Amino acid sequence: MSSSASTVFLDVNETLLDLSALDSLFEDALGDAGARRQWFGLLLQLALTQTVIGDYHDFKMLGEAALSALGQTRGQVIPSDLPAQVAAAMRQLPPHPDTAEALMRLREGGARLYALTNNPLAVLEAQLKNAGLHDLFDGALSVDEAHHLKPHRAAYEYGLRRAGAEASGSWLIAAHGWDIAGAKAVGMKTGFVERAGQAQNPLGLADVSGSLSEVVEAVLTRLD
Repeated sequence: MSSSASTVFLDVNETLLDLSALDSLFEDALGDAGARRQWFGLLLQLALTQTVIGDYHDFKMLGEAALSALGQTRGQVIPSDLPAQVAAAMRQLPPHPDTAEALMRLREGGARLYALTNNPLAVLEAQLKNAGLHDLFDGALSVDEAHHLKPHRAAYEYGLRRAGAEASGSWLIAAHGWDIAGAKAVGMKTGFVERAGQAQNPLGLADVSGSLSEVVEAVLTRLD
């Protein structure tokens, strides 16, 4: 098994870690736990917009901007301490119940594992350590170092380069349709994780889909 053929990249936020842990912060601040989903949607919208127009900002700054946009959208004042609270909580997100077992299964199956995220590296490192997942990865990669956020092609090319992997023999596992589309655009194989509230891009379906454990088993059968 060549290293390039057995390399699996995994998205982190929502795919491996549970963002619903932030719900209580938004409920306390805005009276609505559902505002967390709205905020993250705005964050992704800002990230995609700035990526398309070529105006790079790191994910932390975009998260703060999304909170400001959330206040405008909802007609509510965002408490001054909420950005710091959200930033701190992002570093301590718990893993989904199926995450650790799935990562161990991939490792047992011979795959090299790399976290590939839009989060700044310091945030990513803290997330993996606090979730007890750090030692299950061969590498933790932030596309912030490439100054191109996913789903820009350069983000995946950066990950492949850092891992010493070829696109045609590598996989991306993610719970976001836009992430799947970006990986497919550079020739990677893809697995879509069906987390609550997430949907595939109908114009670019993943090679395999299902629960994280189902995706992992499907990927393992296809590793070269």
